Amino acid sequence: MFEIRGIARVGLGLLALALIFWRAALTITSLNSGDEAALLAFPLTVIFPALLVAILLSMPPTKTREGLLMRVGTVLHLLLILSLPNFALYLALGFPFVFLTVEIFETRLPARLTAPLSRLVLK
Repeated sequence: MFEIRGIARVGLGLLALALIFWRAALTITSLNSGDEAALLAFPLTVIFPALLVAILLSMPPTKTREGLLMRVGTVLHLLLILSLPNFALYLALGFPFVFLTVEIFETRLPARLTAPLSRLVLK
C-alpha cells in the first residue's frame, strides 16, 4: 500500500490554506476597489479546488504507486490553480497533462532519477 508521507500531507495542506487566505485577501482588495468579479469567481476558483485538495489529501492509501503519484500531481495542479488566478481556466483545462506527466515519469525516466523524487512524497 502506498500513501503520502505525513510531512508532505501537512505541507501541502498548509500551502493550500495559505493560498486560500491570500486569495481571500485579494478578493477583499478587489471588492474595496469596486470590482465584484473576484467575489463571484471565489467559489469556483478557490473553494472548489481547496475542497478537492482536502479530499485528495484525506483519501486512504492506494494499491499502486502510479495512482498515488497521480493523486499528488492533481493536488499540485490544484495548488497551481489556486495560486495563479489569471491562468486558472487554462490550468483546469490542462489536467490530462498531469496524468501524461506521471506516465512519462514512471515509464520513461530512469529509476535513479525517479526513486529519490518519489521517496520525498511517498512512503
